Amino acid sequence: MIRFKNVSKIYPPNIVGVENLNLHIQPGEFVSIVGKSGTGKSTLAKLLFAEERPTNGIIEIGGWDITHIHDRDISLLRRQIGVVFQDFKLLQKKTVYENVAFALQVAGAPSKRIREVVPKVLSIVNLDNKMDRYPRQLSGGEQQRVAIGRALVHSPKILIADEPTGNLDTLNSREIMDLLTKINEFGTTVALVTHDRDMVNHIKRRVITIEDGKISSDVEGGRYKL
Repeated sequence: MIRFKNVSKIYPPNIVGVENLNLHIQPGEFVSIVGKSGTGKSTLAKLLFAEERPTNGIIEIGGWDITHIHDRDISLLRRQIGVVFQDFKLLQKKTVYENVAFALQVAGAPSKRIREVVPKVLSIVNLDNKMDRYPRQLSGGEQQRVAIGRALVHSPKILIADEPTGNLDTLNSREIMDLLTKINEFGTTVALVTHDRDMVNHIKRRVITIEDGKISSDVEGGRYKL
């Protein structure tokens, strides 16, 4: 599903983002990619959804070599990869329903499909009773669930969650982690990028630790230790 072959990302003048990464994530896995700030885990996430391009090496997503992906193909790639960020990135003047629907509208989905998909997605993230509310009327955890719902509208094979609990308290963080686990059980591959030790240890899945741009450990069912 996801394969990095000797991947490096070097920023000018000579700053190492990641160095010589070799990584294989199977379809349907839930993988936590962890490390302290500045170790390279966010660079890895950006390489996954083509916000950054590697300096060296090969990146494959679902058998598709995205190493030198053309700009025109990035939107197609991102329909296969859902992405959730720490800061939600919601449209403040649109309702919950409209925020989720917008991801389909920009992809040119017909109105009938939008009317079918959006309620189903809002049910998955347990917001079907708040679809007419605006982001300012929601808690932080609810706003993150809207963002997750928006990421699911294209039925992505992969969901990348980049510090999804960074702005949340412990209770809301647990709810988001449980939701990601639920989505994974549907068959979606989940790559969680985080420095939140408690959340990683809560789910007890595969843990890949990044230090100084390199993989220092890769443990199945492991724990994250600072």
